Amino acid sequence: MLRDIFRPGFLRRLEFLKIDVRRVHLSARKGGYESANKKGTSLEFADYQAYNPGDDFRYIDWNLYGRLNKLLVKTFKEEVELSVHVLLDTSLSMLYPEGDKKYEYSKKIALALAYIGLSSQNSVRVAAINDSLPEDTGRYIIRQTPFFYKLNGIFRIKDFLDGIHPGGEADLQGFLSRYVYENRGKGGSVIIISDFMVPPSSYKTAIDLLRFKNYDVKVIQVLGADELDPFKNLSSGEIIDVETQERKVVNVTGAVKKKYHKLLSEHNTELRNYCRANKMAYILARTDMEIEDLILREFPRIGFVR
Repeated sequence: MLRDIFRPGFLRRLEFLKIDVRRVHLSARKGGYESANKKGTSLEFADYQAYNPGDDFRYIDWNLYGRLNKLLVKTFKEEVELSVHVLLDTSLSMLYPEGDKKYEYSKKIALALAYIGLSSQNSVRVAAINDSLPEDTGRYIIRQTPFFYKLNGIFRIKDFLDGIHPGGEADLQGFLSRYVYENRGKGGSVIIISDFMVPPSSYKTAIDLLRFKNYDVKVIQVLGADELDPFKNLSSGEIIDVETQERKVVNVTGAVKKKYHKLLSEHNTELRNYCRANKMAYILARTDMEIEDLILREFPRIGFVR
């Protein structure tokens, strides 16, 4: 049950939110996303545009023509469907450090965003990054839900998320290449939820593909307190890469701590600056922040929802 995860009052507040969009490919289905860029069928006035041959004479504003001697056509807002793609990193690094509970926190974000999208009468799909299943052909298929169009689809999305077990390495570039190919013709808003503990060249190449295909991209980087400061109670130890199993013994000196914080800060700053330079919404979501504060306070502030 959703009420085992979220308070009923929180769910009710989610129903009044919409996924914010900076650029998007809209479908022809009716939905909850207002577009003022096309002549719609609703009664809510949007703007004027110059008359072009073939435009409906009924929408010409003859009063303005009398004053300006220009033929201007009224346009109206239309409710159209926005496709929302929630892509959740399911690589093994999302389970570590264990105390941060990054994956559980990320699942809640994914579920809340799916609930917002469905409440707005938009189509929503959730996919697992790197949780692929082999086919007999030797190819790999992506684990993803169908597109859901009604709010009751949230229960199948929850079941899907509950059935995922993180594992393997993060291959964002390979995953997004397959995902874009399989979802061709179904543009919309792509929300990537990950710790982004991959080389910048990898995520940039991957996300550039989404931008080239005109998706509206939003980035949620999920990190916890133990990952942001892993050496606060250590003087020495063995570091293990959970995805490759590479091991390294380190003595945790002041210089080591300083270097770690410097490298992590530079890594996170590069991701944030890349997103801002390309007009993509970005947030660093710390797992020690209440999920309700993140969704209801921080997401509207940075343009994730409105």
